[in-house]
This record gives sequence, C-alpha cells and structure tokens, in this order.
Amino acid sequence: MIRSIDKEKCVGCGICVERCPLDTLRLGADKKAYIAYPEDCMTCFLCERNCPKGAIFVHPFKEILPPVYPM
Repeated sequence: MIRSIDKEKCVGCGICVERCPLDTLRLGADKKAYIAYPEDCMTCFLCERNCPKGAIFVHPFKEILPPVYPM
C-alpha cells in the first residue's frame, strides 16, 4: 500500500496521478500530490517508479524492479 508522499520533494508534475490505475492519488490546491484513497492502492509501484523526484514511498518491503519505460 502507498505509505507517504514527501511534500518537500513533490513538484506537482502529476505523473503519479496519471499513472495510478486505481485513481488513488490526486493533486491538491497547493499543486502537490496527495493520497486521496489509500485503501484503493493495489501496490503496483507505478507512482513510485514514475516519480521523477522520488517523492513517493509505497511499501518498505519491495523487490528490485526493472526500469519503467514511458508509454
């Protein structure tokens, strides 16, 4: 499950919101990502893997994943 988003690192690019297949994340009025529906997270790591600033932390126990290629 998605654990946290570091507001200091988040630049509000919205990539995580676009990539989330279950619509778990949103951009707030401050143009920063936030976890709108944490219970919907399926732990796919797409938000974490696509964040250009490394602001998203999904789960403490993860495997080394292959690189993500742009769609």
